[in-house]
Amino acid sequence: MNILLLRLSSLGDIILTQPICAILQKIYPDCHIDFLCKEEYKELPEMFAPPVNTLVYQKTLKFHLWLSKRKYDVVLDLHSKFATFLLMLFLRAPQKVRYHKQRRERKRIVKGDKKIRIESTVALYASALTKLGINEPWSYPRLQVKEILNRELLNSPAAKQENTFANPIQIAIFPGANHFTKRYPAANWIQLINSNPQYNFILFGSKTDEEQCALIAQKCLSNCRNKCSALSLPELVTELNSCAIIISGDTGPMHLGASLQKPQIAIFGGTHPRLGFKPLNKKAIILCAELSCQPCSLHGREKCPLQHFNCMNAISPALLDSALKKALKSL
Repeated sequence: MNILLLRLSSLGDIILTQPICAILQKIYPDCHIDFLCKEEYKELPEMFAPPVNTLVYQKTLKFHLWLSKRKYDVVLDLHSKFATFLLMLFLRAPQKVRYHKQRRERKRIVKGDKKIRIESTVALYASALTKLGINEPWSYPRLQVKEILNRELLNSPAAKQENTFANPIQIAIFPGANHFTKRYPAANWIQLINSNPQYNFILFGSKTDEEQCALIAQKCLSNCRNKCSALSLPELVTELNSCAIIISGDTGPMHLGASLQKPQIAIFGGTHPRLGFKPLNKKAIILCAELSCQPCSLHGREKCPLQHFNCMNAISPALLDSALKKALKSL
């Protein structure tokens, strides 16, 4: 059986499709799964446990015509946007199904309805499988570290230098986010790092996070290293696997940390776990101020609509430090 799965972006959303691929591989042991995504995420499905084949999405008519000639038994749209709607029109397959985003429910949550809670986006993805007659329970997303990269990391000069510290514990921090209301204040990160000189902190992020990471690294002690945008996706996963704890906001890296089942701390500001994007990890500590104005949006805003940003300001460095100590005790 040949299956095509459509999820063009982004980091966290693609990670959350891994349990669906695992279910399909369990139900159809001999199936071949092609995973269509954008160029920047092409290495991610290959790290699924077990891995799937990646196809890189292109907007051209030539690509759409090429894809339409491929034979699939099932096409599963786990993105449900205009681009994948067009793809579904081009594709020929006996079974084509699309997942329901629950847009209406999520809008009601943002507008203040406290009675609604979406369990997880993975559950929404899994509901699409019922249209294929599949009602298998889903598990938490899992990524697998490429062993060759893991060996290279452990034997690298940089790793040997880092191991010269008195305390070998490394803590990963993702201080950035695409939207302001998801971004924990830089001053708070600096205070957390400088108040814990006994641990090694590593800053990670994408190119859009470079300015904030540089600012934090500049004002921190020598126990902080900046590796923002310096690694490929497989290298980043390998580095995170060597860290003891992962701290982030409600972003793609939060799901990356969860997929490695590492102790983690997730900070929610303008969003909220009730929207269905909480980290699927029993070792996760969630910090959320639980204000009446949360969430103010589904994916974040460029400024606080009430101009106080209390959702993040209420999570003090001391509160984060307490969560860090709790996570360290679990090691």
